[in-house]
Amino acid sequence: MNKPLIAIDLDGTIEDSRSDMVAAARRVRAAFGLPPRPDSALRPYVNAGMDLLYRACFDDYLAEDPDRYARVRSAYEADYLANVAVQTKLYTGMAGALAGLAQRGNLACVTNKPEQISRHLLSVLGVGDLFQTVVGGDSCDHIKPHPIMLRTAAERCGYAQGSVKAVMIGDTQADVQLGRAFGARTIWCAWGYVESVADPGDATAHNPEHLLRLVEVSSAASRAFAA
Repeated sequence: MNKPLIAIDLDGTIEDSRSDMVAAARRVRAAFGLPPRPDSALRPYVNAGMDLLYRACFDDYLAEDPDRYARVRSAYEADYLANVAVQTKLYTGMAGALAGLAQRGNLACVTNKPEQISRHLLSVLGVGDLFQTVVGGDSCDHIKPHPIMLRTAAERCGYAQGSVKAVMIGDTQADVQLGRAFGARTIWCAWGYVESVADPGDATAHNPEHLLRLVEVSSAASRAFAA
């Protein structure tokens, strides 16, 4: 398989979903009879993995009974799935960038957001058909930056071990670390949730359109993974 694996993060890279995630936390808190919290108290916790979201946004509910965790997760994911794109939109230029990336390689979305929600969100945003696979935070035994996420994406796209050249695109340090752990070239997206990272990887994209040129360079230089 000659085409490279082009893996891209979802939240903060393809779209900004923080407002819808905060709104879901607010509604679920109300459903549980919990006191309201301002968005500013919820927003810092909705883009650092689902486990932190559940534990930080519902800490008072879980403090009374830690066994309520499964109920929190179920209620949140059901609410968010039903309201996944009320305010969430693709970043400007992203639709065209994704279409171009899908022509240049096998496109995979690799995200810590649950897989079912991620697939639904991409579909609602009109770009779901561009992806060969979606690997979510519940698709593997580990989340970013563990390389199993990219390994799973590669396997789902039909690559044999050691046969794939890969590029990892994302807006966080975890995305860069994931790419490096897998042996992929890495592109950090400067428009995302994180204003700066200590290690921006092999290249920095300043807008979605910039990705197409960077991916051509990166995929040519990337190496086959051996993990």
